[in-house]
Amino acid sequence: MRLHEQMESKVAIALVLGSCLQTVGCRDEDSAEVAALPDTQIHRIAFGSCAMQWEDQPIWKTIGDTKPDLFLFIGDAIYGDWDGENAFNVTEETLTRDWGKLAAVPEFQEFRADIPILATWDNHDYGKHNGGAEFPKKELTKRRFLDFFGEPDDSERRVTPGIYDTKILGPEGKRVQIILLDTRYFKSPFKKDPRTKEELKANGKVGKYVSNTDPEVTLLGETQWQWLEEQLARPAEIRFIVSSTQIIPNGKGMDEWGVFPRDRQKLFDLIRSTGANGVILLSGNVHFAELSRTDEGPYPLYDFT
Repeated sequence: MRLHEQMESKVAIALVLGSCLQTVGCRDEDSAEVAALPDTQIHRIAFGSCAMQWEDQPIWKTIGDTKPDLFLFIGDAIYGDWDGENAFNVTEETLTRDWGKLAAVPEFQEFRADIPILATWDNHDYGKHNGGAEFPKKELTKRRFLDFFGEPDDSERRVTPGIYDTKILGPEGKRVQIILLDTRYFKSPFKKDPRTKEELKANGKVGKYVSNTDPEVTLLGETQWQWLEEQLARPAEIRFIVSSTQIIPNGKGMDEWGVFPRDRQKLFDLIRSTGANGVILLSGNVHFAELSRTDEGPYPLYDFT
């Protein structure tokens, strides 16, 4: 699906959505050729999530044929804790194997050599299904994640907790800000819904969680919230806030911002208080595409899943 949005800055951005990217092989990711970030005006951004490394992934050619200036990998670049049938605990060896499988996909090799990639993680490349701050191996999976996507050794992202990041691309007057959130590293545990599967289904719930309004519960963590406020105050004409999980849809009971209602509202309030213009939300995780809108922010906000 493509969407063309003409913003006030007169920059036309085409969003090319990909869902459930489907790999095979093995190669040292450190030797891979990687395209540099663009230093000119951005016209087209593609994004997607959920790439199962044990399957073929011809979709990379399809995405590449649209000639995006940038691709945003917004979670589950690999399934590092699951092989398609069984869950397992990640180790250095399993991560080397699974990142190597993605690196070895011929279509992905060609794509990453031609198209710049910015990435954040979701639960499976984080290393634990629906995992959060409690995951004991998050520093290991962080290192391997950043290694794979070519993060410089002296990057601040290497030494600060989490993997949140931002980039501003394009000339003044046509600046595009990419804000990559980390919805895993600081996340408090989910609150389970006590109802049975049958009861949940009867009430239209897909997931198994309920909203947690405890003021001590957090999705992003205080450090990341402070950082986000600073980033939203920076000048840009269009801003993509990238979350691995859905932000606006809040009634499914899934791994989503809706089960952290205080943080969800805090994001909308922060967009308002910082005067951040041109915000568009991007999300993944759920293995289907969805377009959502809310009027809870300072202006209508859209979430492209």
